[in-house]
Amino acid sequence: MMDEEKDRIIGNEIPEDIEDTAEFEKVPDNNPETEPESFIEAEPEISEDAVSEEPTAPWERRKYVPPAQDERPIRQPEFRVRGGSYPPEPQRKGIGAMTAIAIALVFTLLGTALGIHSAYNILPGTALFENSRLGKLIAESQTKTEYIATPVVASDGLTIPEIVDMVKPAVVTVTSQVPAGASFFNPQGGTEEVIGTGFILNEEGYIATNYHVVEGSVELKVILYTGEVVDASVINYDALADLAVIRITGDIEVPGVVKLGNSDAMRVGETVVTIGNPLGKEFAGTVTAGVVSALDRTISIGNSSYQYIQIDAAINGGNSGGPLINGNGEVVGINSAKISDSTVEGIGFAIPINDLKSKLNVLSQKALYVGIAGREINAATAQQRNMPEGILILEIQEGSPAEESDLEINDVITEFEGKAVKTVSELNTLRDTKKAGETITLKVYRNGEYVQVQVTLRERP
Repeated sequence: MMDEEKDRIIGNEIPEDIEDTAEFEKVPDNNPETEPESFIEAEPEISEDAVSEEPTAPWERRKYVPPAQDERPIRQPEFRVRGGSYPPEPQRKGIGAMTAIAIALVFTLLGTALGIHSAYNILPGTALFENSRLGKLIAESQTKTEYIATPVVASDGLTIPEIVDMVKPAVVTVTSQVPAGASFFNPQGGTEEVIGTGFILNEEGYIATNYHVVEGSVELKVILYTGEVVDASVINYDALADLAVIRITGDIEVPGVVKLGNSDAMRVGETVVTIGNPLGKEFAGTVTAGVVSALDRTISIGNSSYQYIQIDAAINGGNSGGPLINGNGEVVGINSAKISDSTVEGIGFAIPINDLKSKLNVLSQKALYVGIAGREINAATAQQRNMPEGILILEIQEGSPAEESDLEINDVITEFEGKAVKTVSELNTLRDTKKAGETITLKVYRNGEYVQVQVTLRERP
């Protein structure tokens, strides 16, 4: 009985409703020297009669007289469950502060993600967004954006040897005999040889070259790629454009023809190849290569101006009339001139092939002629001489349509078929619209008055 009483005093009474396998932690005793104040409990009241005067053991210090059964307080021991079948019923708890913060953060991130998705995928397609200030600013910035296209590198060009193999059979040497004036060593006069280059345009033997190569020719020959020498004649020319078309006479099978390209599509820096006869027959078929240095160069030669392609491929006397070829083996120009100076290298010029193409229909037909030589009267000269602008006749060719008409030296031609003409080029352009045998009317100024003169056109002999 004493041991049982001792267990009750120190709080080690084991409740009967807990299984033996459960583990418990003792609740601290009520010693103020060893436990915090929060663990101190009030001592139960003990009657004086129940306490002995001098207890001999700790559990006998105080005699505890239990009250009546209905007055005995019910005290539940404090403990923490570490393991067992029936832990105490957990208390209901509210949401903690950290849990609330975590939930708020999750919803914030979810809302941000939805907002970004809407801004990129939903709002830009709505009328509300497009009409908003932000939408208008974005649209305006997009319309002002400029993109620089990356140049496309051509991959289908030919190598220079391939270009030469393709074009060289159509390149010819042009030799022209022109009158030579009398000199100390040649008092009788005679002729001298001018050498240039040309290229075959078609199977009929038409050849393009420069006008200055065949100017004044009394005898014309062509040396083919095969080395065969054949006769040729001038079909037509445009002196101001420095262009001429000649034709092989006789039934000759040509060794090759060229393909004409588009000079307007040329670019500065692209590779070009020339084939010609620099300095004479000994160097026939010489190949040089370079690049396009510039386009639309205006060069003045004599009294005429030309729009040239500038190249750095070497050309020399004898290259005139030869082809300028692009990387696809197409003729894009006619080599025509170079700057001749001991301090200058690599500056040559070619006539754009489109200039020839635009005149080819006329130049491929036998030239019509009037048979005059004249001088242009410009506005300043006309005012000074008190005469109209036009073409002053200085010479009339023997046996020509002009000689057979009523034209006279010192007449000034002012109109061709009712159209004003002030230059030789304008007169020739209108003439080339006619056919051989047609009679045209010229208006001329003579001795202070205007007269009408009829002229019947013929092919140039």
